[in-house]
Amino acid sequence: MRRVAIVVMAAVLLVAALALGRLAVRDRPALEFVATPPPILEATPIELRRGAAACQQDVVLTPRSRVIRTWSGSPTPDVPRLRVTARADGWSTTALSPERTDLPGGGADGVYDTRIEPPPREVLATVCVQSAEPGRAAILAGSEEPRVKTRSPTRVDGREIDARMGLAVLTGGPRSPLSHAREVLERAAAFWPAPAGWLSLGLLLAVVAVGVPAAAVYAVLRSLREETGE
Repeated sequence: MRRVAIVVMAAVLLVAALALGRLAVRDRPALEFVATPPPILEATPIELRRGAAACQQDVVLTPRSRVIRTWSGSPTPDVPRLRVTARADGWSTTALSPERTDLPGGGADGVYDTRIEPPPREVLATVCVQSAEPGRAAILAGSEEPRVKTRSPTRVDGREIDARMGLAVLTGGPRSPLSHAREVLERAAAFWPAPAGWLSLGLLLAVVAVGVPAAAVYAVLRSLREETGE
């Protein structure tokens, strides 16, 4: 009976370890800040014609900010390039979306990833998006879903609109959580004093990851020993 229990527990722990390992090394978007989440159920198109720009204020940018992500609202892969401008007190930058829109992150796949020069310090910036191709309108994906909460509304040429432009800030290309474990811990322990905060949280996670399974195995084996009288 004990051998069967040990085999079952070992199999469960092995499957759990493999699943957690895959999550830890699996690349995913390196999100730093989500100013406005993209629509989930239904997108509201935001059409920008003849140089019109959609702007959102109070977007958090830091020296780690490398990419401004917006979402295309066009149903076709033939989308124009975008010009993204970010500005704050004493700082501004302008960048274009990828030269080839058939590349990932160029809008053809539904996502615009525009690389920017990061600010020298953390700022609350105003980010504006417009078509970079004269005569071609850009259509962005906005949202009027009640779940969307933002610091400020979206404005097109200074006029507030009902839809909120989906906008996120990334630190770069896809990365695995394990590749920047310290940064993940620092953010999770943002309200704790550094470095004690993230170190304590890391130690606590290590104790939980090792101690809880070990305690469960010990409890099961002890109960079986008591039942069998071994």
